[in-house]
Amino acid sequence: MRGLTRSLAVGVGAAVLAAGAAACTGSSDPASTQGALGAAPSAATGQPQRGGSLEVLVAGTVATWDPQLMYVGPEAFFAQRTFARGLTAYGTGAHQRDVEADLATDTGTPSNGARTWTFTLRPGVTWQDGSPITCEDVRHGVARTFDRRTHVGGTNYASFLLDIPTQVTPEGLEKPVYSGPADTAHEADFERAVSCKGSTITFRLRDSEPDFPHIVALPEFAPRKASADTKSDKASYAVMSSGPYRLKAPWVVGTGGTFVRNEHWDPRSDPIRQAYPDEIRVTSGLGEQTVIQRLLNQQDDDAYAVSWVQASPTLRNQAGTGLQTRLTFPYTGNVDYLAVNMRSKVMANPAVRKALALSTNRATYVTATGGEGAGTPTWSILSPTVDPQSVNPPPGEGVEGDPEGARRLLKQAGVKLPVPLRVVYARSVLGDKAYAALAAGWQRAGFEVELTSVPAEKYYETIEKPTSVDSFDVFRGVWTPDWPSAGGVLPALFDSRINIDSSGPGQDVGYFSSATVNALIDKADVTADPTSRAKVWEQADRTLRDEGGYIALSATKALYLHGSGVRSYEDHAVGGIVDLATVAVR
Repeated sequence: MRGLTRSLAVGVGAAVLAAGAAACTGSSDPASTQGALGAAPSAATGQPQRGGSLEVLVAGTVATWDPQLMYVGPEAFFAQRTFARGLTAYGTGAHQRDVEADLATDTGTPSNGARTWTFTLRPGVTWQDGSPITCEDVRHGVARTFDRRTHVGGTNYASFLLDIPTQVTPEGLEKPVYSGPADTAHEADFERAVSCKGSTITFRLRDSEPDFPHIVALPEFAPRKASADTKSDKASYAVMSSGPYRLKAPWVVGTGGTFVRNEHWDPRSDPIRQAYPDEIRVTSGLGEQTVIQRLLNQQDDDAYAVSWVQASPTLRNQAGTGLQTRLTFPYTGNVDYLAVNMRSKVMANPAVRKALALSTNRATYVTATGGEGAGTPTWSILSPTVDPQSVNPPPGEGVEGDPEGARRLLKQAGVKLPVPLRVVYARSVLGDKAYAALAAGWQRAGFEVELTSVPAEKYYETIEKPTSVDSFDVFRGVWTPDWPSAGGVLPALFDSRINIDSSGPGQDVGYFSSATVNALIDKADVTADPTSRAKVWEQADRTLRDEGGYIALSATKALYLHGSGVRSYEDHAVGGIVDLATVAVR
């Protein structure tokens, strides 16, 4: 990513700065509701079996089923496990963080210093109509992401990674000259960057990208049959399946639809999806509280239901023994952190940055934001979905911080107390409590804290303004990587070369700039071996923390509830929700 201009890289990554029918055939019928929690059959022991109906309860409306219009998140992961296969995908069970071959025969072959990647499609993979999935289908899917008239919601890695000439717009932004499948004038430019030879597709990139197998696992790179394109108002909900399920009837916005088995899906061509249920019935347009109450009561088919609606962490404390077996607490991939303003007169002093980190009480922050069911204290911006060891305290550090030690450090450095500290965060009930708790520890260390809260919907635009560097010393941030690698985190947030320009800091809101860190980013970009590359990223992250570029606070968790008739339930570390590749109702 180091060779990108900011106008091409902007918007990449997930910066979160605001906070029916009959029940499963052959299964026991749910018992009548008993009390607030309801009663239903417990999942039997033994191996999951094919058959039955899985219910999926969705709050609000599904935005789209068009892979190229999807960003990462629950709907995209649902699609990827049911009907939208990619060249690669993430594994199951102990291999959830591993990128594996899906439609392709392997995870790609790099050449030219990881600037060129080739993938070969498996023989015999087909669409739901029985026609073969071709290299041209993959090309067409990628081409659609360049059409900014229609591609407005998905990721845009293809547009800045692929080696396609760029042009400067009247607004001063740099963008690719190619503008999608209808752009015949620049079709040759796209053809040079994405080419087909038989069943092999080749991608040519601007710069080295060893994480490319992860990136092509995003729905943006899913194949698309050109004949499936339509200008119909319902086009974004039309499904042409390459996976084990197809949409039985047209999707009804605000109501939902049913996915049934795709007769042309060959399980021998799919090493990832077990596709146990015979059908998946999705009910959308519900309220969040309605979803939780239905899962609690388990009436009728709801005993065989799952959802990606998050329940309140307090439910964990209220739950009886029977309910505890239906609750899960997966990491979301989010990390709450503090970005330190390196251009602030106060924070320019390394001793002040170190004292701030030392006096930060992560325990009170986690308690204020919902307790252990809502998060875990962490010291790295790399979430447990990227690095499971990130929540382990460094030697000699504790979750409550050391305000007294921080005060001594400030005095030894000759810093005059109290140290003024201006902190800005996104306003919310929990946010107010959390930052008040943090401020208490900082004040004990000798900081004079001024907290400023900004409405969540205006927070991002506030801190990205060039004037923010003069207004605040510390910024609240949340980051979710688009793929489980430090390469999806550190460059996007801390590579000043692709973030900082005259218009502002981009996602590097603290104006962190380090030649050492940038050199390590460049080194990681050209390190092919995954194990060796991970060590380079570890060194870059450690350097970032040592230089005081950020202070990690909490690796956040979700609380999900599922019906007691659901079997083989597992939340996916990367997808963040129940894994439809392995869940069953028998």
